Amino acid sequence: MKVQLFATLFILMMLFQSCVVQVAIPNRCNERYAKKMDFIECLDADQLKHLIISDTTHYKIVMIYSTGCGSCMEHLKRVYAPAYSQQRDDVKFYFISENTGGIRSCRDELERFGLYDGKVLCFLDDSPQFDNQSQGKNANLQILNNLTNHIFTNGSIVTGNFGLPCEYIVSKDNRVLKRLTTTPNSGSAIQTAQLWQIDFDNIQSIDFDSIYRLDLDFDLFEGLNTCDENQCPIQTSR
Repeated sequence: MKVQLFATLFILMMLFQSCVVQVAIPNRCNERYAKKMDFIECLDADQLKHLIISDTTHYKIVMIYSTGCGSCMEHLKRVYAPAYSQQRDDVKFYFISENTGGIRSCRDELERFGLYDGKVLCFLDDSPQFDNQSQGKNANLQILNNLTNHIFTNGSIVTGNFGLPCEYIVSKDNRVLKRLTTTPNSGSAIQTAQLWQIDFDNIQSIDFDSIYRLDLDFDLFEGLNTCDENQCPIQTSR
């Protein structure tokens, strides 16, 4: 009897520890938490696409982030918080947690930077094109590109959204601002532009059909599908 009781307690302790230790890792424990909390809304790829493109009255600023990503937190603090505080009537912000990893901290982090609007949005989709297990060694790279091209179906295919934060600056008629990024040896790739790269005060003056060019002096796209500068199917401008 004592052995059975000890075994039961041990299993419960391991399960509890699993939930506590892996709060920043996508798992069933975090998924259950996300689904039961009223202030968290889990969205699959189609639902996220509808959320963004169904809004035709605002410019959309979308950021996919993770609470375990240091550069994401710096972006929220230094770029997004100042822009968000302006509260423009024609601009709407969307903050999307990359997955359920760290979902318990998302509300606290958004509140810390003054970005919480009453809802935490979380991307949760287990279909093959968005599943780490089916995308191979470059899963995180390819999933962001797959998601981007699923949401925005017009124009050049995005191949260079290689990590977090992943950002979309979107016109009222749902054109996403893009850039061509070149590196010395690994070719060129098309990315979506980031908020710090635009004049937010004059967002209404942006030509969303233009694709500007960013040249880097270090390699960035190892493992991604890149293109030769002369073969990229876009018009570029500096």
